[in-house]
Parts: sequence; C-alpha cells; structure tokens
Amino acid sequence: MKSGKLYILVILAMVFVWGSSTAQAKTILYVPQDDRPVSFEDVVDTAAAAKLTVLAPPQELIAGRDKKGDPDKLWEWVEEHAGQADAMVLSGDALIYGGLVDSRTHSFTEQVLQERLDNFKKLAKQHPFAGLYVYSTVQRTPKGSAGGVEPAYYETYGRDIFQLTALRDKSEVEGLSRKEKKLLADLQNKIPQEALTDWMDRRQKNYAINVGLIDNVRQGLFRFFLLGRDDTAPYSQSHKEGRDLSNLAADIPSTKFQTFPGADQLSMVMLARAFNDLTGRIPIVQIQYAPGVGKDSIPTYEDQKIGQSIAAHVIAAGGIVFRNPIKPDLIIQVNTPFNGKTPEADSRENTTAVTPQIKQFVDGIQSQIAAGKNVSVADISFGNGADNALMTELSRRQLLDKLTSYSGWNTAGNTVGFTIGQGMLAGSMDAEARKRLLAVRYLDDWAYQANIRRALSEEIVYPKHGSLVYLNDLKPLLTTEAEKRERAFAAEHLWFSPEKVSVSFPWNRMFEIGIHIAE
Repeated sequence: MKSGKLYILVILAMVFVWGSSTAQAKTILYVPQDDRPVSFEDVVDTAAAAKLTVLAPPQELIAGRDKKGDPDKLWEWVEEHAGQADAMVLSGDALIYGGLVDSRTHSFTEQVLQERLDNFKKLAKQHPFAGLYVYSTVQRTPKGSAGGVEPAYYETYGRDIFQLTALRDKSEVEGLSRKEKKLLADLQNKIPQEALTDWMDRRQKNYAINVGLIDNVRQGLFRFFLLGRDDTAPYSQSHKEGRDLSNLAADIPSTKFQTFPGADQLSMVMLARAFNDLTGRIPIVQIQYAPGVGKDSIPTYEDQKIGQSIAAHVIAAGGIVFRNPIKPDLIIQVNTPFNGKTPEADSRENTTAVTPQIKQFVDGIQSQIAAGKNVSVADISFGNGADNALMTELSRRQLLDKLTSYSGWNTAGNTVGFTIGQGMLAGSMDAEARKRLLAVRYLDDWAYQANIRRALSEEIVYPKHGSLVYLNDLKPLLTTEAEKRERAFAAEHLWFSPEKVSVSFPWNRMFEIGIHIAE
C-alpha cells in the first residue's frame, strides 16, 4: 500500500513539473558572438521556427567584419531587457571583449575585463528565475591566418607560433625527441619576442576570464556554461589550456559544464539546452556512424575523438545518449570518412562517386526514416563542406526533405552542434519551417562550401588577381554568379522555386555566404 501511494505521488510530481515547465512563456534573450549568419541569423531563425520568442541586440552593437562589438553597450542592452526573458543565451566573448575576433585582438586591461566578468554575477542575482546559459571560447591556435582576424604578426609568424606551442604542449604530455627539442629552440629564436609576448599575454587574460566563468558555475550562478576550444589540434596552446581548464572544472557535474572543440556551434547548443530546460524535455539520442573508423576519428581542427565530442554535445544540449534505446527521440547519423581522415571539402577528393560505405550508410538512414524515426545527419567526412557523394545519394533517393536536421559546414564540432541543436528543436517546428532550415544548410554546406566556392575562386578571383579574404570590387560579380549557381542547385535538388534564393557575402570574403530564401 505504501509503495502504491509513493508511485502515485511520483507520477503527480512528474505531471506537475512537466506542466509547469511547458506552461512557461518561452522567451530567449540571445547575445551572439558576432553577426555572421551562423552566429546570428541562423540561430535566431532556428529559435523562431521552434516558436520561441527571441530578444536580440541591435546589429550595430554586435561585432562584424569591419567593426568591433561594444561590450559595455551590450551589457546595457542585456540589463534593460533581462526582465522579459525566461532564459538568456549569452556569449562571454561578446560581453567581455566585444566578439569572437575581438577576443584575439583586443587591448583591454585586466581591470576592465574583470569588471565585465563581474556583470554576470550581478545579472544572475538580479534575475534569479531566468536561467543563464553562457558560452565562451579558449582562444584559438590556428596554423595560419589571413584577413585581419588575428593580430597582424600572426599572418607572418602564425605557423611558427602554432608549432612552438604544439611542441611545448607535447613536452608536457609525453616529452620531446632530441630533434624536436632542437626545433623548439630554433622557433624560440625565430619568432619576435614582442609578438610572442603580446600573443601569450592576451591568452593569459582569456584563460583568467574562463577561470572566472567556471567559478560562476561552481557558485550556481549559471544554469550551464559551455567552453569551446576554437581551432585546436591534439598538440597546441589551445589544447594545453583546455586540459588545464578541464582539470580545474573536474568537480562540476557534466550537466552544468562541458568543454569540447569548436566555437561557432556553441550558441546553437545552448539554445537547445535552454529550450529543453524550459519545456522539461530530456531527449533520448542514439548515435550511429558510417562504416570505418567512425567514433575514433579525430577531425581536422580538433583535438579529440569525434565520439567523445558528440556525446558531450548531446549532454550540453540537454539530452542523454543511449546505445540502443527502444524509442529514441533523435537518431544522429554521423558521416565519418572510412579512414578517419577529414580532408577539405573543396579538394579533388570530394567526388560524387558513391562508395559501398556510402550506400550502406544511406541504406540505414532510409530504413530509419521509413520506420518513422527522427533522423539527423552530421556530415563530417570532409572539413568545411558537405560530402558530395553522400548528398548526391540522399538527393537521388529523395531523402533530403525528410531528414530532421542536417549540417556539414566548417569544423566537425560546428557541424555536430548545429545538427543536434536543430534536431532537438525540430519537434516544435511545422514541416515547412523544418524544411526551410534544411534548405539553408544544403544551399550553404553542400552547394556553396563544397562546390561553388572553389569554382568561383578558380574562375573569377584568381584570374582577376583578387583576394579570397577581401572581395571588394569583385563582390558584385561574385554575388551575381553565386546566386545564379545556387538557384541552379535549388532547381535540381530542392523543393521550391529557385527564384526565392538570394545570396550575400556578409563578411566580404569567400569563406562564408549568406543564404536567403524568400517567403
């Protein structure tokens, strides 16, 4: 009898929690890390498709290609609108430095940065019922850079700085050979000391801010803190700092803090987390991989196995991973390369030839969709774009519009975060909204990133002696040509009038494109 009463009480408690959470007005205050489409427009569009109300700052306050973000005015805006929000998804990089690129190039003092860090504590205390979902990054360590997104000296010495810090990191983890020790000494002599000092000083400030943000989690001020490792490698300064920060946060539950490779997907993951918390959902996720190395692949630009990263993404987004659930809410099908190596999508290796492995992978997707499952695809076989063979086969079998979500852009972490985030929110979308988000990804990740970008570079930019990172006078011609090719792609593969598609180059460079689909 007692156990029966207890069972009834548990059920009533569950109904109360579910009912009270779903009754909340789902208003998200969102501060992006910058105004690139993947950071701003795509996230806001996803939230709107899931019938969330989004409060976002005026674009003039947000960091862009040619303007710094304004952290102090952003804080004023947040404080003015925080009372309207049920949850706040906040970029630490924007509110501390101005934006993601600003975090690598700023000259703010430690005192100014600390004052901005303290604002998080004030915000949490003033709005205790609005969950704070904060995301930040470990400053990246790229192998090179161009286009003004790092300090100027990095364009000359970036590869040397990367190699120097990789050797220092490796020396701590497993030691160096005699040859590597000699190379380390040579690099220390080659790199100007003032450049290395400037770079390391800024990194130390970034590290201290991330320590402070972790402490805010420990104090219960954040509902969740997500720390991305931007453009990293198995040995690098970013990897070293990530190791140290992970050790520092070892006492914090995984349901409150996660860290993994990537930066541009963090806001989408935190949007999903806020959505799941507000609606009382804990999505059950099953992960499956293409034949081959699968979960043990270590993608380019990252420093750990993809299986570890995907599980961490699911947890951060508010889900739980089961190996063989009876009824998963979402199946993530991960397109990994058979050999575990992830070359660039615009390389000649990215052909439309369908291998037996791709056929087997798509067979699995098709059977799951036919069985009524929610299937999302994380396409990480190539870096910076989709796998042409996979996408051609999905199109041939008329599966493109039947996926729950798809992503295949930039780094593997970026892809995984978007796929999981949009996949988890898809249940609150109508079919047309879901298909619209899919179309944007196909036009961007497959059409542009994997194909059109290289073609336009070879046919227009190089012959006219232009720049890939400053389009300038070539921008109108490139826009016209890109739009023409995107519309041709839409006519061949998509399900709406090609004339609805228009494009832009919002950061005046070839690396990303803005995709717009008219109503």
